[in-house]
Amino acid sequence: MKKRLLSVVAALVTALSLLTACGGGAASTASTGETASTASTAAENTGDKIVMKISHVSSPGSARDLACQKLAEVVEEMTDGQVECQIYPSSQLGGQRDQVEGAQFGTIECVVVPTSYLGGTVPMLTLLDTPYLLPEDPEQLFELYQSDAIKALLDTTQEKGILTLGLWQTGYKQWSANKPLLDPSEMNGLKIRVMNSPILFKQAEVLGATGITMDFGETYGALQNKAIDGQENPIDTIYDMKFHEVQTDITITNHSGLDQVVMFNKAWYDGLPANVQEAINEGVKQGARVCLDETLALIEKDTQLILDTGKTQIHELTDEQKAAWREALVPVQEFARSSQGAEGEKIYDDIVAARKEITGEV
Repeated sequence: MKKRLLSVVAALVTALSLLTACGGGAASTASTGETASTASTAAENTGDKIVMKISHVSSPGSARDLACQKLAEVVEEMTDGQVECQIYPSSQLGGQRDQVEGAQFGTIECVVVPTSYLGGTVPMLTLLDTPYLLPEDPEQLFELYQSDAIKALLDTTQEKGILTLGLWQTGYKQWSANKPLLDPSEMNGLKIRVMNSPILFKQAEVLGATGITMDFGETYGALQNKAIDGQENPIDTIYDMKFHEVQTDITITNHSGLDQVVMFNKAWYDGLPANVQEAINEGVKQGARVCLDETLALIEKDTQLILDTGKTQIHELTDEQKAAWREALVPVQEFARSSQGAEGEKIYDDIVAARKEITGEV
């Protein structure tokens, strides 16, 4: 009897050992949830690929898309294929608000979106929407984006679970409408599409216009149907989205930049092996240069393509007209500086100081 009992106990011990070896531990891990760090370490140790989805709303071949391609190329090369980058252009993973939420909650590893779409998540970043805050020279702006003042601004996204590793410049914004806007008073009464930024709504208000927010993909139809009268974007974006087909005039005001924040889910990034983090940082840096160079080339090309249609006029401002625009938008600068409390005022002032140092302003 005793001998039979010992045999049963031995059999039970063996069965439990086999169960643990064949997946009992895995079931326990699944029930408690695997952290990003654990997942990345597993990928490093087993050779499994780490997937990095990169999402943006622009079309394939745009400056933004080419910069994303450079980011992907650098990451895949520097990690010897350990990371697989998947680029989703043209809002394939949702509109810009959806993409911001994707980065915040981890459904998308990397998103490239305008600062204006952080208004509901990290309002501090909308300081970059301030008219005439940034240098008008693209290379000086590129230098400003590497400054400590900008880094302090970008770091404010971390408390929302988002790590912002860079700013990519995609051109200076111009106004389009069905009339020239040579003087700011000509904005009065217009309905204009604005991104969801309190500073951009204030800009519309100061100009006597009505700011209407809508998803980027809906803007062409709204212009075509005259639900809105105008919008603001760089020349290459205007051409890319075919807004020139439904607007008769573009006025070159260069009143602010269209800045793209390159954001990552922080928990995902923090859990990556050091070599992958290094590759991503380098990819973002090289992507910034590609984005600027391609933007400048596209603006030159697309300006001529728009003019070649013979349907849309492009208006350059005189020095006197530029001064009038700057003066009209001073109240927006004052609003922006005080819009985010004491921390926002410091960041704003530091950006202005960095700009002056770079440009040589008095």
